[in-house]
Amino acid sequence: MKLTWSTFAIAAIFGLAACGNLSKVSPEGTAEVKDLVWPKIDSAGFNHSGTQEGSWPNWDNIRLIERGMNKDQLYNLIGRPHFAEGLYGVREWDYVFHYRENGEHKVCQYKVLFDKNYDAQSFFWYPNGCNGNAHYTLSGDSLFDFDKDQLTEEGRRIIADVANELKASKAQQVRVSGFTDRLGAEDYNLKLSQRRAETVRNLLQSHGVKAPISAVGLGKAQQIKACSNESGQALRDCLKPNRRVEIKADGVSVSNSTDAGKEGPSVLYDKSYPQAPKR
Repeated sequence: MKLTWSTFAIAAIFGLAACGNLSKVSPEGTAEVKDLVWPKIDSAGFNHSGTQEGSWPNWDNIRLIERGMNKDQLYNLIGRPHFAEGLYGVREWDYVFHYRENGEHKVCQYKVLFDKNYDAQSFFWYPNGCNGNAHYTLSGDSLFDFDKDQLTEEGRRIIADVANELKASKAQQVRVSGFTDRLGAEDYNLKLSQRRAETVRNLLQSHGVKAPISAVGLGKAQQIKACSNESGQALRDCLKPNRRVEIKADGVSVSNSTDAGKEGPSVLYDKSYPQAPKR
């Protein structure tokens, strides 16, 4: 009988270890930030024998991640999870990512939560923003009416939200860049994008952002979508991602704390990929 109970106890302990998620994950694959548990980096099993735990990821792959992906799809994009979190019933994957920002080596943790069907539903970073520089890309069509340089009501609300985040993160320097699509005269587009950038700068300042703010209009430079097979309204709609305002803030800690959140490092929102992943 002793052997039987010992065997049962060992099996029970093993079972708890095999299916125990670190965090409190709902059947829908969600969790409160306060309930997230982050493993210690030095316990990562990925490259544990090297001098750096974790990996240097392909950020193009991370930008492809979205809700509803299964584990095989995630595995193909970013590899196996970096921590031993169980053998079955695991609905939480953790990673340690390395990257460089302005030449500085930084490390950030990434967490994926799965629903009861093992489809990815929630994505978190630790610390929020990875204590990096902030980068916002805002749709020009949301901020301004077509061919106008005055903010819409929605645009004013968006800029007010950005201003609050910049103040909370104690931004040291801010740059506002305006862009248009390729339609129209180059000189006209340059002037329109400059006026839009200045409008955004002025509203940020009116909301109490004290950091120096530069505003520059770049017109149709740095187009991110070509749209070669459309015409008329379909072409204007297709070119929408090019009509944008980018706000970069240097010398900040996005979270200004050690809290987790859904804001990734600035490299995730590089200007070449201004449409941030939906979280």
